[in-house]
Amino acid sequence: MMQTIRDILQVLTSFFMGHFLIFYMHFVICSLMPPPTVFPDIRLVRREIHTTRAYQWDNRTRPPDQGLVIQRTLSGSCGFTCGNSSTEVHPGQAMLFRHGEDSHYGLTADSSLPYATEYIVMDPQAGVSELFEGLRSQYGPVLRMETGGDAHRLLLQLLSEFETGRPADRITHAECIYRLLLSLHREQGRDTRRSDPVAYGRHLLETRCREHKNLKEWCTEIGISREHFSREFNARYGESPAAFLRRLRLEHARSLLNLSTHMPLEDIAALSGFASVQTFHRAYKRHYGTPASKART
Repeated sequence: MMQTIRDILQVLTSFFMGHFLIFYMHFVICSLMPPPTVFPDIRLVRREIHTTRAYQWDNRTRPPDQGLVIQRTLSGSCGFTCGNSSTEVHPGQAMLFRHGEDSHYGLTADSSLPYATEYIVMDPQAGVSELFEGLRSQYGPVLRMETGGDAHRLLLQLLSEFETGRPADRITHAECIYRLLLSLHREQGRDTRRSDPVAYGRHLLETRCREHKNLKEWCTEIGISREHFSREFNARYGESPAAFLRRLRLEHARSLLNLSTHMPLEDIAALSGFASVQTFHRAYKRHYGTPASKART
């Protein structure tokens, strides 16, 4: 009888010791592993020169979501195909693509040689990816990146770091990535002022929606009549500029309502660009179907 009890205790001890060792080893391994980084990384910044038309890349052959690329032309030109659209990327322009997508670039019969380029490959993290795709969806995959502009100066700064083998820390790189993408956004909007006043107007409304201006005042700054702007904007984007501006302001106001249970509605209205709290109340209820005063979480 006593031998049986000893056998049972030995089996139980072996069982629990085995599981304890597994748990302990898992704990030790996890404690030794570095924590996942929250900072977007720059994988590569490089300058290249190509003199033959053998330079070809099909992004479908690359592992998906392994990199977001901004590739600027220094001299010559390079063909770029994205979906059904093809174009030559000339000096002062940059093509934006991601690994794994249906796009291709290389030196075609129409390309000018030699082709000199400088490019950056970034991690496709959430915030960076959204800014990157926002640029492409609003302005297309080929953008202007003027020599000496803010975006270009940031690219040259990073290029110098990588060429000398002394890259900055990842926090600094994360800041540079966001500044680079935001500078490109600003540059595209500014460049459309004369060539495409409707796109420039949308850029102004989107980036400065919280300013206390009505549509007439915006059109004066854009340099276009209110009637023409409204007609062309609606035809292109499927909603009126007034509705677009109101929607952006309401989205901002709603985020403030969710953020704070104590901020007065008058302050929320003012911070969101509404001329008065009464205007805000009417617009909010019409858009969301519930009074703003009952919308706090």
